[in-house]
Amino acid sequence: MSRSHHVVLVGGLLAATLAAAAPTEATAPNDSTVILHVAGYADVTVTDTAGDAGTLGAVTFAPIVHLQVGERFLIEAEAEFDADDRGGEAAGLEYATANWLLGDSSALVVGKFLSPVGYFFQNLHPSWINKLASVPAGFGHGGAAPLTDVGVQLRGGRSLAEGHQLNYALYLANGPRLGLEGMEGLDLDVEGSSTNRDGKRVWGGRVGWLPRPGLELGASLTRGDVVLDSGEMGASMAEPARAYRVEGVDVAWQASRAVVLRGEWIRQRVGDAAMSAVPAGATWRAWYVQGAYRFGADRWETVLRVGDSRSPHGESTVQQTALGLNYLIRPSTQLKLSWEVNDSDDAVAEADRVLLQFAHGF
Repeated sequence: MSRSHHVVLVGGLLAATLAAAAPTEATAPNDSTVILHVAGYADVTVTDTAGDAGTLGAVTFAPIVHLQVGERFLIEAEAEFDADDRGGEAAGLEYATANWLLGDSSALVVGKFLSPVGYFFQNLHPSWINKLASVPAGFGHGGAAPLTDVGVQLRGGRSLAEGHQLNYALYLANGPRLGLEGMEGLDLDVEGSSTNRDGKRVWGGRVGWLPRPGLELGASLTRGDVVLDSGEMGASMAEPARAYRVEGVDVAWQASRAVVLRGEWIRQRVGDAAMSAVPAGATWRAWYVQGAYRFGADRWETVLRVGDSRSPHGESTVQQTALGLNYLIRPSTQLKLSWEVNDSDDAVAEADRVLLQFAHGF
C-alpha cells in the first residue's frame, strides 16, 4: 500500500467548505457558475528512532482542489506528493469525488472517498489537525481502521429537540482487498480501489450524536463479504466468500476552551472459510485515548496519547504512549515535538521515537 494520507473536507465539512468559497448574496451562483478553490496541507517531519544510525526526514505536500459548479454540485480531489524517510518518493490521487448537495443538510457523494467508518482518519489525520507528529497505533496503513473506499455515500446532519445534533454517513462500496502476508496469513488492503476483483460489496456507516455543544458520541458499523485474491498464491482455484465486519465507537469532548479529550476503539474482522487455501480468519483491533491542554495565550499545547494495536502481524501489534509539546505559530501552522514509547514483540515496532514536525494547513 502507498503511504497516502487524506484530508477531511467531504461530507460533514462540505457545507463549511462551500460557505468559505461561496460569493456574496449579491453574486450568488447560478447553474452556470463555476468557482475554483484550492486548499491542502504540507509538513516536514524529522524522526530519530532508537537504535537507528541516523536521523530521518520526510516531506508531504497535499493540495486539495474544490470545483463548485452551480449551486448544487461540487467536485473535490486531493493529490499527495511524498518523500519518505527512506529516500523513496511517491505521488498519487488520494481521493476524488463528485458531490450533489441534496439540500442544506445532506449530500450524495460518489467516487473514491475517505472511509466514513471511524472518526480519526476522516477527521483528524491531516498533520496540521493531528495534535501529535504521528497517528495513533493501528490507525494508519496496515492497521485496524479503514482508510478509503470507492462507491457511493449519503452524508448529512440535522437538529433534534432540546439542542441535540445528529450527523450521519451511510455508504455502499467495493470494500477492502483481501490478500496474503507472507503467503500464510491474511492481509487487508483498506485503501479504495476502482477494481472490485471479488465482485462483493460492503455497506455501513457512522452516526454521531451531540447531546450538547462540545460533546460528540459516535458509532460505526460495516457489513459485507470479501474473497481472498488467489492470484497471489499462483492458483486458479475459486476462493469462497467470507464475512467482513467492522465495529467502532468514538467520543470527543471539548471540556473547556483549553482542554480537549477524545478516544476511539475500532475493530476489523475477516471470518473463517473452511474451503479456503487459508481457512483461518483474522482480526485487527486498535484503540486510543488522548488529552490536550492549551496554555500560554493559546500558543502552547501539551498532549498525552495512550493506545494499543492488535494485528495478525507483529509489526502492527504494539502498545504506545506518546507525549507532545506543540507551538502554534498560527491556528493552521504548528511546530510539534513528539516522543513515542513503544512496546512490541517486533523489533522495529518496539523502537521508541522522537519526532519533530512542522505542519501547515492552507
